[in-house]
Amino acid sequence: MKKEETKKDEIKKEDKLKNKKKKDKVSTKSNNTSSKVSSKTSNQKSKKSSIKNENASIDQKPAKEKIDKEQKVKKEGRFHLDILDILIIVVLTSIVSCVLTGFILNYQYRHSALERKLNTDENINEFLDTYSKVVDNYYEEVDKKGMIEAAIAGMLEYLEDNYSIYLDEEETEALSEVLDSAYEGIGIVAVDNIVYRVYEGSPAAKQGIEVNDEIIKVNGTSINNENYELISELIDKNENDTNEIVVKRKGKELTFNVEKSKVTIPVTATDVLKINDKKIGYLTLTAFSKNSFEEFQECLLKLENDEKIDSLIIDLRNNQGGYLNSAYEIASLFVKKDQVIYSLESKNKTTEYKDTTDDARDYKIVILVNNGTASSAEVLTAALKDSYGATIVGTTTYGKGKVQTTMRYGDTMIKYTSSKWLRPNGDCIDEKGIEPDYEVNIEYKNDTIYDKQLDKAIALLK
Repeated sequence: MKKEETKKDEIKKEDKLKNKKKKDKVSTKSNNTSSKVSSKTSNQKSKKSSIKNENASIDQKPAKEKIDKEQKVKKEGRFHLDILDILIIVVLTSIVSCVLTGFILNYQYRHSALERKLNTDENINEFLDTYSKVVDNYYEEVDKKGMIEAAIAGMLEYLEDNYSIYLDEEETEALSEVLDSAYEGIGIVAVDNIVYRVYEGSPAAKQGIEVNDEIIKVNGTSINNENYELISELIDKNENDTNEIVVKRKGKELTFNVEKSKVTIPVTATDVLKINDKKIGYLTLTAFSKNSFEEFQECLLKLENDEKIDSLIIDLRNNQGGYLNSAYEIASLFVKKDQVIYSLESKNKTTEYKDTTDDARDYKIVILVNNGTASSAEVLTAALKDSYGATIVGTTTYGKGKVQTTMRYGDTMIKYTSSKWLRPNGDCIDEKGIEPDYEVNIEYKNDTIYDKQLDKAIALLK
């Protein structure tokens, strides 16, 4: 019985083992299939993912390069220079270096030249030695600046030339005012002691002073036709702002209290004189300041274009001059190209200054002058007389035939004569003046000025 049971058990075990192998085989097959499917799916996903990643890589490539470039710039430094930038910097550096080198060499040359002159000029050494000893050994403290100013003034005074002078602060300011066409005053121009012109908008005009008023007293000092030069001095040196001006008008005495203020001098004034069928332009020029040419040209063009003038009167009476270049530019409006305007005669040579413009006029011109017409006003008068053919009416001009160069030292200035100027005809007018073609004086009768000079100019042109 035991053997049969044993045998049966063995058969059962064998059956179980066979069934197990079948199951394992099916399971293995199932697993293989699943693995294949899973692998296929995984491959497909991997392939899609690869394609997607590849596309993403293509889209993001520029951004990636930009990020890499920015990181590289940050790593290497904030600024990135290419070859063109470097070349520009090199060129600019070279230009700046050349300019600076030129300045330095020029300064060194001038400094060394001055040093050589000082070392070889015994007079300079004597002056410096004297200055040093006085400053060091004088028993009281010395105003070194004042002593140098006195020395400069003394040098210029030694030349015995009325136009080569040292100007202190007050005198420098006064000259600057004239050249800038503005000054501190009351705003009148007097011929002798008669009011000849009242500037529009000036303190004198506002208070009621008029042309033809006879000035008989200024700040308590009596004035007549013999001491009329005191008028300006009494007003300028008055410590009070208010000036008492007493005038005689039509037999009556009138008193005006006029305050000084900044007065702008109108450089030019125009009018049109209609005589019969003629239109005569009248243009007054009071100074040759920095704006004179522009103002004169503007007024002239208005007379020509708007008024259609036939001829012109240029009034230079009491014009004391100013910038030489302004006279040259105004003369260039009239004379023909290559005509001489003036010549300068210096220590070593004579130089002609000719018109270089295409501007020119051909109508008749009369110039009004008197003994107050000086310097640049005489230059313009001579140029228009000799190179244009203008007619001169009035009295002989002042006669300033010298040209000054100015040098400013802070608030002070020196002027020294650097040359003589010559008329286009070659004459020097210094201390002689320009004689008019028609000698005519202004008349004063019955408290009234009769401008006979203007009357003569009109008569010549009408």
